[in-house]
Amino acid sequence: MFRTSHTFADGLLHPSDTPGLGVELDLDAAGRFPYRAAYLPVNRLADGTLHDW
Repeated sequence: MFRTSHTFADGLLHPSDTPGLGVELDLDAAGRFPYRAAYLPVNRLADGTLHDW
């Protein structure tokens, strides 16, 4: 879904010469995965506060 212009070699990330972050969204590929609302579980403590997993 994301085209990148950077490369990984010998355990290192090599940036490219393209402007920005070097990541482009492929809209055709993204269109094959429509958004579906999903339940996101929330972890709460006994007092009702949110807590990370």
